[in-house]
Amino acid sequence: MDDAQQSSRSFLHQLQDNGPASFVAISRRSRREWALYLATCLLLVVTLVMPYLTYSDLPLTGEGSSERQIGYMLVLALAIYGARPAIARWKLIAMPIPVLLALGWCWLSIAWAIAPDIAVRRLLLTTVVVWTAFLLVQQMGYRSTLDIMRGVLVVALVANYITVFVDPMTGIHMMKDASMSTALIGNWRGFLVHKNNAGAICAITIIIFLFDAKQISRSWRFGVILLAGYFLFRSQSKTSAGMVVLASMAGATFIFYSRRFRNYAVPAIVILASLGWMILSAYKDILIFNYLAPSSFTGRGYIWNMLVRYAIEHPLTGAGFGSFWDIGAYSPVYQYGTGFLTQLAVGHNGYLDLLVTVGFPGLLLSVFALVVWPLWTLLADETIKPQEGALIAAMLIFCIGHNVTESSLFARDTMVGVFLLLTVAFTRAVAGRRVRKTKRSQAGDDLMRIVKARG
Repeated sequence: MDDAQQSSRSFLHQLQDNGPASFVAISRRSRREWALYLATCLLLVVTLVMPYLTYSDLPLTGEGSSERQIGYMLVLALAIYGARPAIARWKLIAMPIPVLLALGWCWLSIAWAIAPDIAVRRLLLTTVVVWTAFLLVQQMGYRSTLDIMRGVLVVALVANYITVFVDPMTGIHMMKDASMSTALIGNWRGFLVHKNNAGAICAITIIIFLFDAKQISRSWRFGVILLAGYFLFRSQSKTSAGMVVLASMAGATFIFYSRRFRNYAVPAIVILASLGWMILSAYKDILIFNYLAPSSFTGRGYIWNMLVRYAIEHPLTGAGFGSFWDIGAYSPVYQYGTGFLTQLAVGHNGYLDLLVTVGFPGLLLSVFALVVWPLWTLLADETIKPQEGALIAAMLIFCIGHNVTESSLFARDTMVGVFLLLTVAFTRAVAGRRVRKTKRSQAGDDLMRIVKARG
């Protein structure tokens, strides 16, 4: 019996057993399901428009956005409304133990944070975003969440093209002042404020339409991938362009190669791609003259050198969560850096940014929760479908590699960070679902064997 027949039959039984009261129950269930759909859409939409919500007339002072905080609180409240009372109280937490441990250390770091008031506000937002992402995937499931994600990203892609052609001053990086990087001029950014944001979203769009999308017609898939690929090219986001190729290679191993091969290939791609991309980004001046000049690029080599020096002197504690960049005059950047380094609000490396804020223990816990644990789960579970594994592996590797030159690990509501959280939640949902089905099937087989033996 298929799901539709099963649902209709249970609906008829409910009408016969409960009479008019059943209509009330069904109506409530429908409202809660719609609340979950709406919360998922809002989470993605607010994440995409986040750069506008975080604009400040007082940069580098740690000033927050009340609209941003309220928006995510409302999304979380909507998700909780949709989840209750269908699930038990403790299941509302939704987050796996590794993620809870990593967040717990981040909260502990508030005790020694340089700017505890700013740290609390930033960590509260991070916790709300993490909790919402895991709760929604737990309740919506892998397939429904992925369908909503595809719809929102297609709308975002269309909106990016409209912005470029209708309002090029907004949709394309233009020369606005002498301090602006000349490497940005002419790059497409759409409505996403910066070309790196636009490139990352286009790369994610390519991945989710390339894998586990057989239910979508080939012409639609090809069209979306082509449009996203061209926008990615025009954005000149090198990190996203390079990582989408490596992520696609990793995803293909789940479809075309054996489990034994992919258990070696996927970790190798993660390690080699991350190290290679980091070395290339830091020392590209050997290949391209004047690469590290602030006027030509971000100078990641200088930035990372400063972060490593600070981490060596504060290896266990760091500066406290969210207490290194963009906190005003108390920021360590004024002691360890000079020049353009003091005008930055991010370290362009998610791992180093965590290292200088929560120390080695926090970095290890966070990397285990968001990198090691989901990859291990994905590779160890023998029952995950190849297409599902391909999409999740590609998304994980893209987000892991993207954090080598950008920062989004436990970084509040950064775009790639939110999609990484959803991907980790996908891993948990798919693996858990398959394991439960396998256990039920094994229990039925054991029962049949006992019956046959007695016969």
